[in-house]
Amino acid sequence: MEIAVLTHLAQRRDTLRAAAPVTLAGVTLLPIERVLRQVGGGGAGAWCLLEKQPHALVVHDAGGLRVLDTGAGTSTSLDRLRREIPQLDAVLAGL
Repeated sequence: MEIAVLTHLAQRRDTLRAAAPVTLAGVTLLPIERVLRQVGGGGAGAWCLLEKQPHALVVHDAGGLRVLDTGAGTSTSLDRLRREIPQLDAVLAGL
């Protein structure tokens, strides 16, 4: 009888990104989502996990820009989002 030993090689990537903005009645909402990608394998198999979670909501209205947390247990700010999402300034400039 042969016993196979599986050696798992896993890679995890956790990133924040801006989703498509939605504008209604002069207010633009820009969802910020956390995307988790994990891949791994070993032996004769492989697996992949993709997950999107709401992270924050950027609101642009007559009062300017503000960030609302999603209540996921972490707080954030516009400055922090700008540091973590390099393309965010370009997206905000287009609002």
